[in-house]
Amino acid sequence: MKHTLQYNDDKQLLIQTINGVYTTDESKQLEQQYNELLEGKPYRQIIVDLRNAGKMESRETRSIINKMLNAAHITHVALIGANSAQRMIAKVLMKLGSLKAESNFFKNMDDAINWIEKRRK
Repeated sequence: MKHTLQYNDDKQLLIQTINGVYTTDESKQLEQQYNELLEGKPYRQIIVDLRNAGKMESRETRSIINKMLNAAHITHVALIGANSAQRMIAKVLMKLGSLKAESNFFKNMDDAINWIEKRRK
């Protein structure tokens, strides 16, 4: 798979990198990995690096991603490098309440990590 999902032990968060088009099948494959990587972890936070991302395949793909984030009880999502279309989709999902996690947009990894760490209780 051209996309990556890994748990950063030092920062205690998930980091997902999207490279190219993100398909429905790929989003389904990552769902189990989310739960496995977060099992027993103290925080449910993720950074999604979109700097090399293409379009999402469909509305179904977005729906699966929302369900996946909500089912994994993700509390914070930091999006890096989102283009204007990706920002618009994310803002609509947040406004409609389908994405329950607090989220924000960043230009670089350091700013995203700082934002996430400040939200820990």
